Amino acid sequence: MLSPMETWLANRYLRIQQYIRQKKVYIAVSHTLGSLLPFVIIGSFLQAFARSALMANGFFYNIYHVGEWLPNARNIGQVVNSLSDITINFSLFIAAFLFAKYLARLYKLNDGIVGWTALLAAMILQTNIVNGLNRVNLVSGLNNNGGGVHNLFVGLIVGYVAAQSYRSLTWIAAHWQHAPVSWQDETFVTRGLQAIFPVSMILAGALGLSFLISLTGQQGFAGLVLYTIALPRWVFSHAIVTIMIITFWNNILNVIGLSGPLSPFTQLTIDSSQSTTNLSTALKNGSLNNLPYPVTFHTIYDTYGAMGGNGMVLVLVFALILFSRQPDRRHVAWWSLFPTLMNFNDIAMVGFPIFFNPIYIVPYLLSPLVGMFVGWVPIHFHWIPPVVYSVPNTTPSFLAGFMGTNGNWAVLLVSVLALIASLLVYLPFIRIDNLVWLKTLAGELPDQQTEEVKISGHEVIAQRTGPAVKKSESY
Repeated sequence: MLSPMETWLANRYLRIQQYIRQKKVYIAVSHTLGSLLPFVIIGSFLQAFARSALMANGFFYNIYHVGEWLPNARNIGQVVNSLSDITINFSLFIAAFLFAKYLARLYKLNDGIVGWTALLAAMILQTNIVNGLNRVNLVSGLNNNGGGVHNLFVGLIVGYVAAQSYRSLTWIAAHWQHAPVSWQDETFVTRGLQAIFPVSMILAGALGLSFLISLTGQQGFAGLVLYTIALPRWVFSHAIVTIMIITFWNNILNVIGLSGPLSPFTQLTIDSSQSTTNLSTALKNGSLNNLPYPVTFHTIYDTYGAMGGNGMVLVLVFALILFSRQPDRRHVAWWSLFPTLMNFNDIAMVGFPIFFNPIYIVPYLLSPLVGMFVGWVPIHFHWIPPVVYSVPNTTPSFLAGFMGTNGNWAVLLVSVLALIASLLVYLPFIRIDNLVWLKTLAGELPDQQTEEVKISGHEVIAQRTGPAVKKSESY
């Protein structure tokens, strides 16, 4: 049985679900994420394995001294990590292709042409035109701008604009034709010829926009978007307030598919000078007490607010395995367990999904704040020492505090309490998610069957004079 608060939340979420499930954009996004999932799973496993076991700063690499018994371990790690980049870091472009393709099917356009147009437009927008076409910054854009899962929104924007532009330009071209092709005479060739005008205009527009973006000094469209939404570096009198506000803003960006100021393996750059000062003081005094900066992103956010990556996703993975009644949710949770333990949460973001999912937005935003508060209180009252010593990047996050204080058991206990507190935040929403699933099975919520038939390409268009033709044909 749901509590009164859960019942109140459930009723509102059911209304939201009933509304958005009938929207074409939402359906196209859902199918885009579903089509991305196998690539993200493969890439996440490769990435987690390479960075944890085959790279010098990896957790398993240091625990088991992999470099001593595996020849060329680091070179192998670079190869495996590059393979993961092919899948993970191309997510932006794959999303642009898939989203435009699914929208085109819903609008009864040529989905193949629209999809490829969006893909090419996305690649053009990540090209530095000013530096010359022989110096395409596609690879650097992928690595530096996060062209992967955490900037999926950029790909969706490109896909949406490409599909809508193609739709409008096709209508314009049809009115310009002196002798429009009849339905009976329409073929693959005529469709291709009719697409020349809209495709040319879309790619030309992308090229012009790419040139303007290059003048700003940003590395592609993704870089421009991230620069535009960057949060000013506010500093409040209490460090914990600054940390919580930046964390909250970061996670708001995450749930809509944008990288925020805090991303895995880059948090230390935010307050690296403070972390260095803390370490120097600890080594000089031989103690973790009386550090100059006990409250930093490293001591609070990294240790107690980012277990399994942003949003305390490790807690959600454990909770779904234990409490979800949905087989799909549990399967995705098991698939994401190992990468999430290594602090890669891409599978969870795409597979549950967390992206654009109204049910999980609230706990994704609140659980890190709760976890950080649980860690901040004992640090503030000097009951436990802050984390000072560096640990491998892929250290399971609930062990980071224990290892970063040279084995302080009280810190480990606080880490476990932060996990439990975050679990209590996620648990009501998992129960609501179960209820939504049961309502869908019972037919009380729209199952999207009609729209999914359209998405799958099996719908036969309305009867016309002449032979019926399926609109699922694509190049």
